[in-house]
Amino acid sequence: MPKKPPGGKGRADLIRSITTPLGFFVLALLIVEVTLGIVLSKSRLPEQYVWPGFLWMVGIFIGVVVVVVGLTIFSPKNLLYGKEEYLSPPLDPSALNDAVEDLIITNVKAECLKNSPL
Repeated sequence: MPKKPPGGKGRADLIRSITTPLGFFVLALLIVEVTLGIVLSKSRLPEQYVWPGFLWMVGIFIGVVVVVVGLTIFSPKNLLYGKEEYLSPPLDPSALNDAVEDLIITNVKAECLKNSPL
């Protein structure tokens, strides 16, 4: 079974799946936490630097949770809006028919609208 090349379709799908600010918060937190975790665990830093780094990870996590909870309390709509919020609402077909009929009545001469014998 062939392996997927790194950075291929999986990353693009992940980026495309972020459609709301809440999703962005989750992705940003994931990136920061994983980066700090890798740096703190794989580097050969002295213990005096590892513990403050770990506390920074905890602090960033708590900070993002506080920001999201604050947004949830004070403006929950801002967490969940997506691209659909910017699109115009779809027209009702009957409203479109009415608009076409109004255009025909105002722009076409009455004698042109009469049935002509074939």
